[in-house]
Amino acid sequence: MKFQGTAMMAAVFLSLGLYYFFVDLPAGQKEEAEKERSEKILPLEVEQVLEFSLTGTGDPIALKRKAPHSWKLIRPLSASGDSAEVETFLSEIENLKKTRVVEENPNDLSIYGLGAPLLKIHFKFENKKEETLLFGDESPMGGNLYIKRESHPAVMMAPASRSQFEKSVYNFRDKTLLNFSTGTIKHIQIISEKKNLELKKKGEVWEISGDVDAQGDKDAIMNFLQSIQFSRVREFVDENPDSLEPYGLNPPALKLILESEQGEIHTLYLGNPKGEKGYFGKINDSKNIVLVDPKLFDALSQKAVEFLDKTLLAFEEKEILELSLRSKNETLRMVRGESNHWDILSPVKTTADLSTINSLLFDLKEARIAEFIKISLDIPKTFGLDAPRKSFSLKMKDGKTWTLQLGNETSDGQQVFASRSGESTVFSISKEAVNKLFRSLHDLRNKKLLEFKNDEVNKILIKTSDKLFELRKKESEWHLEKPEQIKTGHIGRDLIWTLKGLEFNSIVTPPLSENLAGLDAPLFTISLWKNAQEEIATLTVGKLFEPEQEYVVQTGNRQYRVKHKFLGSIPLNLKKFTP
Repeated sequence: MKFQGTAMMAAVFLSLGLYYFFVDLPAGQKEEAEKERSEKILPLEVEQVLEFSLTGTGDPIALKRKAPHSWKLIRPLSASGDSAEVETFLSEIENLKKTRVVEENPNDLSIYGLGAPLLKIHFKFENKKEETLLFGDESPMGGNLYIKRESHPAVMMAPASRSQFEKSVYNFRDKTLLNFSTGTIKHIQIISEKKNLELKKKGEVWEISGDVDAQGDKDAIMNFLQSIQFSRVREFVDENPDSLEPYGLNPPALKLILESEQGEIHTLYLGNPKGEKGYFGKINDSKNIVLVDPKLFDALSQKAVEFLDKTLLAFEEKEILELSLRSKNETLRMVRGESNHWDILSPVKTTADLSTINSLLFDLKEARIAEFIKISLDIPKTFGLDAPRKSFSLKMKDGKTWTLQLGNETSDGQQVFASRSGESTVFSISKEAVNKLFRSLHDLRNKKLLEFKNDEVNKILIKTSDKLFELRKKESEWHLEKPEQIKTGHIGRDLIWTLKGLEFNSIVTPPLSENLAGLDAPLFTISLWKNAQEEIATLTVGKLFEPEQEYVVQTGNRQYRVKHKFLGSIPLNLKKFTP
């Protein structure tokens, strides 16, 4: 029985829920929609408007829908409409709500400015119905406007001003200069009396020809195209001019031609300026004269250098075989070996520091041209490029060689004049970028003192003037065996990592005598052993030179200077081994 009662209650609640969702809620939503609709001045829906016209103090204006979001101006002339502007205008009317009904059946509409209204907007709808809104005066207190529907006697008040709805032909006319998509343009021509500029897209690369033949900066060209794409007509000047000459368009001062991948041609002609307001122009084959923004004329008047690619060098690291850096003091030549290993061939033969080489190549890839100075390299002495102070060369796998030549500094000392092989262009790059690229031999060489594999070391000997410390590795743990047996914990591992990262500061050339270097009575000698019997690395530490805080050390038959900070952590007394 108890179960039956629970089931009946559940059924009741379910029925109530279903009633709410399928009957009560839709009824409430419908009531809310009706209430909102009743508050509107004109309960229209933008999608249902097929045509509308404005009659005011000027010429009547009429527009007709061509497609769901496309409008055409049909009076006072035939032209494409500004669809976004049209639909914004209609939305304002759609959302216009009345504050109150001022008078249900007025005897005299003239007291509201509705006897002979200064603005009428007539609508034609999909259902073949029509309606006209009459706009009268603003209320004496301001902030509200008297409005009336022609088919209804009531005068309503809405929070609006008549200027919101008083539109000109210009407002509703399409003001697009050239209708194209930037991504589809493959060919740009700018033709003027002074210069011609041509940009062609091949794959993903833009090439410039004209005053200079070079690779274009993709971002700069895309920004240029966007500035054209988003430019708008400032004024429609003359729909059917008798002559183009008064506007400076026969011939034009400047001509822009854009060609898309689909073969579409877009042309813009620019002529004389109209004071500071803009320049007279003509679009494609249309007859009418328009006025365009002065900024567009400036954009089209840019020099070729503004479009040049400011990347110093685009490359893939794996394609580089050789690097050469020449400066006043030295010439460094490096070659790539197997497994991305780099060797220095001159001025000395030694291995290169891989991390420094990678850092150098990264800085080269990130380097940017600061400014293009001159298109033609006809007076190289001016820039110090007749006898370059420095040069940077890359030899690639395909046999090509790229060279950067550096000349004088700019007057402020912040930039350096430069040129690239195979180009006639002089440019400048920052002094900071130059300093990053031109590393010294010491920077580039491998400065590691000891070469060994960490996991091979299982015995370490540290010999001072009066002590011998012997550490042995048993499985993964290190223990001090001599002079006492102590479990040392991490000291053995730390020693290996210290010696693995040990770098010299300089090579002692010529080498010092043993007594001057302190190697006849060294501070200590440390050696690493494999299988506890095969010595794989030895370092002898001699005298500390106080001013520089550098030790003279020896490994093999060569002496080096090493900073105190690298050796200060090595334990030289028993207390240091105690956990």
